[in-house]
Amino acid sequence: MRIDCEMHIGRHEGDLFDWVGRDVSAVRLLELMDEYQIDKCIVLPPTAEYADNKALAAAANGHPRMVPVALVNPNGPGGGVPELERAVNEWGMKGLKLHPQRHGYEADSKAANRLMQAAERLDLTVSIHSGDRCCLPWQIGHLARRFPSVPVVMNHMGFRYYVEGAINVALETPNIYLDTVLVSMPGYLKMAVDKVGAERVIYGSDFPVGHPSSMIAAIKAANIGAEAEALIMGDNLARIMKIPA
Repeated sequence: MRIDCEMHIGRHEGDLFDWVGRDVSAVRLLELMDEYQIDKCIVLPPTAEYADNKALAAAANGHPRMVPVALVNPNGPGGGVPELERAVNEWGMKGLKLHPQRHGYEADSKAANRLMQAAERLDLTVSIHSGDRCCLPWQIGHLARRFPSVPVVMNHMGFRYYVEGAINVALETPNIYLDTVLVSMPGYLKMAVDKVGAERVIYGSDFPVGHPSSMIAAIKAANIGAEAEALIMGDNLARIMKIPA
């Protein structure tokens, strides 16, 4: 089963998204998934100070190939915990995304701790943006080690300048998984597989920032073998997020 660990529905503002026509609907996303033989995807709202998780969940409703995940800002009311609880218990969302760089906090801070505690209680997988000043791989490692039962997906595996650091952190932290989102260099992908193991590497495109065509091509070019590729392209994420075939 092929699963993309990060795609987005909604209105995307800014020059980066002009090529996509700004609005990404569920129907458009499903067409793209069909084109690249993607069976399911983790779908998130566009990044904003306070993402509209409810609207995202509504947009994904009725599309069983889409697994909605909440993007939560810990600077919101109650440290973001009430938002996460509503997202899971009322809107049917299945995971948590943290974006320290966009929301202005350190990845290993008390702000992140509060949401991680809630994620642990709600039995969620947590994905965390990495590669920027306040979400360096070792900060994510510090946070993940406090919550060893929570699967933590390190987005971008520290790309661009901290990939080797991300791999070393994952070696020391068994609950960290490395995703391939926007990592277009096959050598880095092969390094992650060789050192950490294919069981802890996860494919994603970050559409519409990235695109399945280039992300899948990079994995193919890494020449890691069919078994490892199958794990990365979906089996690993299905296991840790309990996504049925």
